[in-house]
Amino acid sequence: MKKRTIFTVVVLIVFAIFAVLFLTGKQAAFANIRLFSKDTNAARSLKTIGLGPILSSQSSDYAVAYTVEPGDSLAKIAKKFGTTIPLIKKRNALQSDVVRAGQRLNIWTGKFHILVSKAKNVLQLKVEDNIMKVYTVSTGKAETTTPAGNYTIITKLVNPVWYHDGKVYPPGHPENGLGSRWMGLNAEGYGIHGTIHPDQIGQAVSMGCVRMFNQDAEELYDLIPEGTEVSVVDK
Repeated sequence: MKKRTIFTVVVLIVFAIFAVLFLTGKQAAFANIRLFSKDTNAARSLKTIGLGPILSSQSSDYAVAYTVEPGDSLAKIAKKFGTTIPLIKKRNALQSDVVRAGQRLNIWTGKFHILVSKAKNVLQLKVEDNIMKVYTVSTGKAETTTPAGNYTIITKLVNPVWYHDGKVYPPGHPENGLGSRWMGLNAEGYGIHGTIHPDQIGQAVSMGCVRMFNQDAEELYDLIPEGTEVSVVDK
């Protein structure tokens, strides 16, 4: 009888140990899932204002009313106010690049700033301290990390040609890694651009540039003028 009782106790103890190990492992697994989800959805965790105030013609502290003068063009107006032609057209629902003297326009004057987080693989589009939109991006892998620092957008190209390893890849080439837009930094060889590998967005896999989904790169391209400041941080 005593032997049977001892055996039963041992079995119960062993069962209890396995139960604890199982539950602990299960909790750890769920914790890992939560952490993974948090990392991949980093862009969603930041509070943003949205692009509405930028794209609409509503009154804003960052917009002015402007009357087109004789000899004006959208290019001249964009340069005068430090904005872009596409943004002027979107704010004013213009269907063409033609403007006429006396025409009233609503011009965005807010100064954009871009903040790229390498740890989170996100790009924030900011106006002063306001986060307007957050994009999920890819930054450089360990051996070709995106250098942290403060930069300026100095070139913008639509459907850029990619020069790599002595080869030239024209726009649309299946190996042209720049995608549909290029926003070059004042650091030779580095920029913000589209991609031919959308499945890799959100990971540190690039050769040092900041990659975006093509549609996101096109959206950002239309908003920011040359001269926009870019900060890349490790955290």
